Amino acid sequence: MNHLSRRTFIGGAAAGVAAAAAAAVPGLASAVPQPLDDGDAPDLGGPVIARIRDVRTGELTLYVGTDEISYTDRSLARRLARAAAR
Repeated sequence: MNHLSRRTFIGGAAAGVAAAAAAAVPGLASAVPQPLDDGDAPDLGGPVIARIRDVRTGELTLYVGTDEISYTDRSLARRLARAAAR
């Protein structure tokens, strides 16, 4: 079994959350069909936490500072769940 350090987990989670945050902005996904590079990432002003409420329905909650953002994306929820299970 591979050891998963906090730093590795947070780094992987941050990448997934950045993708989720970018997808949460209406119209952004269709406006930018290719993956964003580091220069295009928004400054969120602090850590972002993603919670998968229900993998089957794709219900996600993003915690950004003191804000809580509900979002639904079944594909993203499955990808995050698979990444977390590694």
